[in-house]
Amino acid sequence: LAREACRRLAEIGVRNARIRCGDGFEGWPEHAPYDAILLTAAPVALPPRLLDQLRPGGRLVAPIGPAEGAQSLTLVTRRADGARDVEEVMGVRFVPMLPGVAADG
Repeated sequence: LAREACRRLAEIGVRNARIRCGDGFEGWPEHAPYDAILLTAAPVALPPRLLDQLRPGGRLVAPIGPAEGAQSLTLVTRRADGARDVEEVMGVRFVPMLPGVAADG
């Protein structure tokens, strides 16, 4: 998937994007802080390492909840004082977010 993303971005001339294959729970701390983080798989709880990588005013949007239960699309905004505002936006259903890296990653 990462190789295909690189190929497609190059094909359309995108030069300001970086692709990394790794454990999504870890984020990409070397390039933090981020204005925004978007998850497209559902962890059971908000991943602390990702929250720590948001800049003040930064937002994380993620489906949160168990694989076989109720999930909620959640918006987290990091305040200047480091505290977080958490808003459950709506019920959703996503695949579970799993730790680790795929064998070909």
